[in-house]
Amino acid sequence: MNVLDRPPVPPASSDTRVPVFVPYVGVDTLKHLTDAFDVGWLGMGATTKEFEERIAAYLGLRDRYVVATNTGTSALHIALLAAGIGPGDEVITPSFNYCADHQAVRATGAEVVMCDIRDDDLGIDVASAASLITPRTKAIIPLHFSGIPCRIDEVYALAAQHGLRVIEDACHGFGSTVNGAKIGSGGDVHCFSFDPVKIITSIDGGCVVTPHREEVERLHRLRLLGVDKDTTLRYQNKRAWDYDVVSEGFRYHLTNIMASVGVSQIKRVDEFIASRRAVCERYSAAFDGLDGARVLRRSYADVSPFIYSLRVLNGKREALIEHLAARGVDVGIHFVPVHKHTWFADAPRSPMPVTERVVDEVVTLPLHSLMAERSIQRVIDGVTSFFA
Repeated sequence: MNVLDRPPVPPASSDTRVPVFVPYVGVDTLKHLTDAFDVGWLGMGATTKEFEERIAAYLGLRDRYVVATNTGTSALHIALLAAGIGPGDEVITPSFNYCADHQAVRATGAEVVMCDIRDDDLGIDVASAASLITPRTKAIIPLHFSGIPCRIDEVYALAAQHGLRVIEDACHGFGSTVNGAKIGSGGDVHCFSFDPVKIITSIDGGCVVTPHREEVERLHRLRLLGVDKDTTLRYQNKRAWDYDVVSEGFRYHLTNIMASVGVSQIKRVDEFIASRRAVCERYSAAFDGLDGARVLRRSYADVSPFIYSLRVLNGKREALIEHLAARGVDVGIHFVPVHKHTWFADAPRSPMPVTERVVDEVVTLPLHSLMAERSIQRVIDGVTSFFA
């Protein structure tokens, strides 16, 4: 059978289990891949540039610039460096996140300082962040948890008061909106992720969105080993042979092959997001009001949902996990708070009463693009039967 005649990877589980994540990869993605291989330029090139342009068009960017990278963590690292973060500086971010932000901060030589989150949206608690500001503080990294926008206007007000940079971790929120505009289309710097389980994937990848034209060339150099003029030629599937290395740099660029997957996915992003919103709203309608459970949202109209998290109260989370496992429903936990990890145990932090409570309650339920009805219903039946 020709590879292009194969059916897509099913966007649903098998009949035995419903996994937490199922990336949707169809024949359209296979076609983009084979076309990219046929071009014969496998490294960073014209398709990388096309992916950046499609990201910019989708987000509705004006006077803002997209720099694609090989991972979301790479995007965070070079965004911090381009913002001038380095040894002796401090960067404030919630502990309630995956460790990528915190590792990226330390990779610059700066110190990560951890704050609490809000109880309602699990986004950054600005009052907690404000309590941690010192003369060494240079930036704040808020997370849009699960794609739900945090109180970002409050973050920018705090940053303006103290002259701080804001680097938004939008890795969960590609397509979410704030005040009617997509996250990334305003404000300071944003970082997105296109890893294997995100709403759209480039197998692995990410990008920085910045409004600062003077930072773009530095971002280009940082993602490609400090080389001064290779990006322009590589965007034409060519290479420069008379280059100079003018700064520190890393091998963080996104290849044509990975970008071709991203291009195939972004063409369908509205379809993916609409399907995921519908599932989240069905979940919330079914779970809101259950005795012992708490939903984050009823309406997802402004959310591009990466995951669906349910809070399980009264110490019953482990029992729910076992109940669902027996019914063939897998779950995840987002997150183990970063201050609990050995590597970050000595990092400065504020009191975290909300974080400490929430991390024992949250459970991540299966959520897929174009999720099969039988999988949706199995999750709903599993959760409601436990609380019933």
